[in-house]
Amino acid sequence: MARTRDAERSGAARRATIVDSALVLFAQRGYKGTSIAAIAQAAGITQPGVLHHFRTKEALLTEVLAERDRQAFTAVGIDRAYAGPAIVRALEIVYDMVAHSRENRELTRLTHLGTAGSNDIPESALEWSRTRVRTFRTNLAGVVSKDIEAGHIRPDARPEATASLIIGMITGLEQQWLLDESFDMLVAMRAFIDTMTRDLLIPTPRD
Repeated sequence: MARTRDAERSGAARRATIVDSALVLFAQRGYKGTSIAAIAQAAGITQPGVLHHFRTKEALLTEVLAERDRQAFTAVGIDRAYAGPAIVRALEIVYDMVAHSRENRELTRLTHLGTAGSNDIPESALEWSRTRVRTFRTNLAGVVSKDIEAGHIRPDARPEATASLIIGMITGLEQQWLLDESFDMLVAMRAFIDTMTRDLLIPTPRD
Protein backbone atom coordinates (compact mmCIF):
# COMPACT_ATOMS: atom_id res chain seq x y z
CA MET A 1 0.00 0.00 0.00
CA ALA A 2 2.81 2.39 0.88
CA ARG A 3 4.44 1.78 -2.49
CA THR A 4 1.11 2.38 -4.22
CA ARG A 5 0.62 5.69 -2.42
CA ASP A 6 4.21 6.73 -3.20
CA ALA A 7 3.68 5.89 -6.86
CA GLU A 8 0.43 7.88 -6.93
CA ARG A 9 2.12 10.91 -5.36
CA SER A 10 5.04 10.62 -7.77
CA GLY A 11 2.67 10.37 -10.73
CA ALA A 12 0.63 13.37 -9.58
CA ALA A 13 3.80 15.42 -9.09
CA ARG A 14 5.08 14.50 -12.55
CA ARG A 15 1.71 15.33 -14.11
CA ALA A 16 1.74 18.73 -12.39
CA THR A 17 5.28 19.39 -13.66
CA ILE A 18 4.19 18.60 -17.22
CA VAL A 19 1.19 20.95 -16.95
CA ASP A 20 3.29 23.76 -15.49
CA SER A 21 5.90 23.39 -18.23
CA ALA A 22 3.27 23.27 -20.97
CA LEU A 23 1.49 26.29 -19.49
CA VAL A 24 4.63 28.40 -19.82
CA LEU A 25 5.48 27.17 -23.33
CA PHE A 26 1.96 27.48 -24.72
CA ALA A 27 1.83 31.03 -23.38
CA GLN A 28 5.19 31.91 -24.92
CA ARG A 29 4.99 30.07 -28.26
CA GLY A 30 1.31 29.33 -28.83
CA TYR A 31 -0.23 25.90 -29.26
CA LYS A 32 1.09 25.09 -32.73
CA GLY A 33 4.50 26.50 -31.90
CA THR A 34 4.96 24.14 -28.95
CA SER A 35 5.97 20.52 -29.46
CA ILE A 36 5.65 17.57 -27.11
CA ALA A 37 9.44 17.30 -27.33
CA ALA A 38 9.85 20.87 -26.04
CA ILE A 39 7.40 20.23 -23.19
CA ALA A 40 9.22 17.03 -22.26
CA GLN A 41 12.57 18.82 -22.22
CA ALA A 42 11.18 21.64 -20.06
CA ALA A 43 9.62 19.12 -17.66
CA GLY A 44 12.80 17.08 -17.47
CA ILE A 45 11.21 13.84 -18.68
CA THR A 46 10.95 11.86 -21.91
CA GLN A 47 8.34 12.32 -24.63
CA PRO A 48 6.81 8.91 -23.83
CA GLY A 49 6.65 10.11 -20.21
CA VAL A 50 4.54 13.10 -21.27
CA LEU A 51 2.30 10.92 -23.44
CA HIS A 52 1.83 8.48 -20.58
CA HIS A 53 -0.02 11.21 -18.65
CA PHE A 54 -1.57 13.02 -21.65
CA ARG A 55 -2.34 10.93 -24.72
CA THR A 56 -2.38 13.96 -27.03
CA LYS A 57 -1.21 17.55 -27.10
CA GLU A 58 -4.88 18.57 -27.30
CA ALA A 59 -5.62 16.86 -23.99
CA LEU A 60 -2.64 18.63 -22.42
CA LEU A 61 -3.81 22.02 -23.71
CA THR A 62 -7.26 21.50 -22.19
CA GLU A 63 -5.67 20.72 -18.82
CA VAL A 64 -3.42 23.78 -19.14
CA LEU A 65 -6.46 26.03 -19.68
CA ALA A 66 -8.17 24.48 -16.67
CA GLU A 67 -5.03 24.99 -14.57
CA ARG A 68 -4.92 28.62 -15.66
CA ASP A 69 -8.42 29.06 -14.23
CA ARG A 70 -7.51 27.24 -11.00
CA GLN A 71 -4.54 29.54 -10.50
CA ALA A 72 -6.72 32.59 -11.14
CA PHE A 73 -9.37 31.41 -8.65
CA THR A 74 -6.69 30.81 -6.03
CA ALA A 75 -5.11 34.21 -6.67
CA VAL A 76 -8.38 36.10 -6.16
CA GLY A 77 -9.47 34.06 -3.11
CA ILE A 78 -12.75 33.00 -4.66
CA ASP A 79 -13.76 30.94 -1.61
CA ARG A 80 -13.14 33.52 1.08
CA ALA A 81 -16.04 34.67 3.22
CA TYR A 82 -17.93 37.88 2.47
CA ALA A 83 -20.82 39.88 3.87
CA GLY A 84 -23.61 41.70 2.08
CA PRO A 85 -25.18 41.16 -1.36
CA ALA A 86 -23.59 38.28 -3.27
CA ILE A 87 -23.51 40.30 -6.50
CA VAL A 88 -21.17 42.84 -4.87
CA ARG A 89 -18.76 40.07 -3.94
CA ALA A 90 -19.10 38.49 -7.41
CA LEU A 91 -18.24 41.77 -9.11
CA GLU A 92 -15.20 42.22 -6.87
CA ILE A 93 -14.06 38.72 -7.85
CA VAL A 94 -14.52 39.69 -11.49
CA TYR A 95 -12.38 42.79 -10.94
CA ASP A 96 -9.66 40.73 -9.24
CA MET A 97 -9.70 38.19 -12.06
CA VAL A 98 -9.22 40.92 -14.65
CA ALA A 99 -6.34 42.26 -12.55
CA HIS A 100 -4.85 38.76 -12.51
CA SER A 101 -5.21 38.58 -16.30
CA ARG A 102 -3.25 41.82 -16.60
CA GLU A 103 -0.31 40.16 -14.85
CA ASN A 104 -0.42 37.17 -17.22
CA ARG A 105 -0.70 38.63 -20.72
CA GLU A 106 0.34 35.60 -22.76
CA LEU A 107 -1.91 33.23 -20.83
CA THR A 108 -4.79 35.67 -21.25
CA ARG A 109 -4.09 35.72 -24.98
CA LEU A 110 -4.14 31.93 -25.06
CA THR A 111 -7.50 31.86 -23.28
CA HIS A 112 -8.96 34.33 -25.75
CA LEU A 113 -7.84 32.24 -28.70
CA GLY A 114 -9.86 29.44 -27.16
CA THR A 115 -12.89 31.67 -26.66
CA ALA A 116 -12.97 33.34 -30.07
CA GLY A 117 -11.77 30.44 -32.16
CA SER A 118 -8.45 30.22 -33.94
CA ASN A 119 -6.55 27.93 -36.26
CA ASP A 120 -4.00 27.76 -33.45
CA ILE A 121 -6.48 26.08 -31.08
CA PRO A 122 -7.94 22.56 -31.54
CA GLU A 123 -11.66 21.81 -31.33
CA SER A 124 -11.35 20.19 -27.89
CA ALA A 125 -10.07 23.46 -26.45
CA LEU A 126 -12.86 25.39 -28.15
CA GLU A 127 -15.41 23.06 -26.57
CA TRP A 128 -13.73 23.56 -23.19
CA SER A 129 -14.09 27.32 -23.67
CA ARG A 130 -17.77 27.00 -24.57
CA THR A 131 -18.42 24.95 -21.45
CA ARG A 132 -16.47 27.44 -19.35
CA VAL A 133 -18.56 30.38 -20.58
CA ARG A 134 -21.85 28.50 -20.08
CA THR A 135 -20.84 27.56 -16.53
CA PHE A 136 -19.75 31.12 -15.72
CA ARG A 137 -23.02 32.52 -17.08
CA THR A 138 -25.11 30.01 -15.11
CA ASN A 139 -23.24 30.76 -11.88
CA LEU A 140 -23.55 34.53 -12.26
CA ALA A 141 -27.24 34.26 -13.15
CA GLY A 142 -27.72 32.20 -10.00
CA VAL A 143 -26.08 34.91 -7.91
CA VAL A 144 -28.42 37.54 -9.37
CA SER A 145 -31.49 35.34 -8.82
CA LYS A 146 -30.62 34.71 -5.17
CA ASP A 147 -30.04 38.40 -4.53
CA ILE A 148 -33.42 39.20 -6.10
CA GLU A 149 -35.05 36.70 -3.75
CA ALA A 150 -33.16 38.20 -0.79
CA GLY A 151 -34.35 41.70 -1.69
CA HIS A 152 -30.88 43.04 -2.53
CA ILE A 153 -31.45 43.47 -6.27
CA ARG A 154 -34.33 45.06 -8.16
CA PRO A 155 -37.05 42.47 -8.89
CA ASP A 156 -37.14 43.41 -12.60
CA ALA A 157 -33.47 42.57 -13.12
CA ARG A 158 -32.95 39.75 -15.62
CA PRO A 159 -30.42 37.24 -14.27
CA GLU A 160 -29.34 35.65 -17.55
CA ALA A 161 -29.00 38.96 -19.37
CA THR A 162 -27.12 40.51 -16.46
CA ALA A 163 -24.70 37.58 -16.35
CA SER A 164 -24.12 37.81 -20.11
CA LEU A 165 -23.44 41.54 -19.81
CA ILE A 166 -20.78 40.95 -17.15
CA ILE A 167 -19.08 38.23 -19.20
CA GLY A 168 -19.22 40.39 -22.31
CA MET A 169 -17.56 43.24 -20.43
CA ILE A 170 -14.73 41.01 -19.19
CA THR A 171 -14.12 39.62 -22.67
CA GLY A 172 -14.33 42.99 -24.39
CA LEU A 173 -12.02 44.79 -21.99
CA GLU A 174 -9.41 42.03 -22.14
CA GLN A 175 -9.52 42.01 -25.93
CA GLN A 176 -9.00 45.77 -26.04
CA TRP A 177 -6.03 45.39 -23.70
CA LEU A 178 -4.55 42.56 -25.78
CA LEU A 179 -4.70 44.86 -28.80
CA ASP A 180 -3.35 47.87 -26.92
CA GLU A 181 -1.38 47.23 -23.74
CA SER A 182 -1.61 50.94 -22.77
CA PHE A 183 -5.39 50.56 -22.35
CA ASP A 184 -6.26 50.59 -18.64
CA MET A 185 -8.89 47.88 -18.43
CA LEU A 186 -8.98 48.04 -14.62
CA VAL A 187 -10.20 51.64 -14.66
CA ALA A 188 -12.85 50.69 -17.19
CA MET A 189 -13.87 47.62 -15.16
CA ARG A 190 -14.19 49.69 -11.98
CA ALA A 191 -16.44 52.17 -13.81
CA PHE A 192 -18.57 49.28 -15.08
CA ILE A 193 -18.87 47.75 -11.59
CA ASP A 194 -19.87 51.11 -10.10
CA THR A 195 -22.56 51.50 -12.77
CA MET A 196 -23.83 47.95 -12.29
CA THR A 197 -24.14 48.23 -8.53
CA ARG A 198 -25.93 51.58 -8.75
CA ASP A 199 -28.37 50.15 -11.29
CA LEU A 200 -29.01 46.78 -9.66
CA LEU A 201 -28.90 47.23 -5.91
CA ILE A 202 -31.92 48.31 -3.88
CA PRO A 203 -30.82 51.16 -1.56
CA THR A 204 -30.69 50.16 2.08
CA PRO A 205 -32.81 52.44 4.33
CA ARG A 206 -30.72 54.54 6.66
CA ASP A 207 -31.42 54.65 10.37
